[in-house]
Amino acid sequence: MLAIRMILGVMVCGSALVLCTNLYALRKAKRLESAGTRVEGECVSHYWPSGGYVGAVCTYSAGAGQELTVRSSRYSVPPVEVGDVVEIVHDPGRPERALLLFEATRRVGYDTALTAVMGAMWAAAVTGLLLTL
Repeated sequence: MLAIRMILGVMVCGSALVLCTNLYALRKAKRLESAGTRVEGECVSHYWPSGGYVGAVCTYSAGAGQELTVRSSRYSVPPVEVGDVVEIVHDPGRPERALLLFEATRRVGYDTALTAVMGAMWAAAVTGLLLTL
């Protein structure tokens, strides 16, 4: 019985951590997508994080001659090619908070699904933990 409680406790803590992190990312992406300023940018290079993935480095102007950079997530193939025009959405109050628009849109769907799954796991683990008391 103790082992079951320990496993359920770990599930509650783990799923709560993922759920909270994901809700933060979802809120950020939704806020940027709905209230952010959309600008055109350009892919200027790629970066290669570990694991054989590749990401895009894009620049954009936030007004008043302010040139900023945003990195994409990592992909198995480049999401855009160098020289491609991309749409970027940024927070007008803090233009360094930015996402590539196609990632913001995709992220909202992904984060919503992951939040639902992790919420269900958390609820099931809490219920199981309460039933074992």
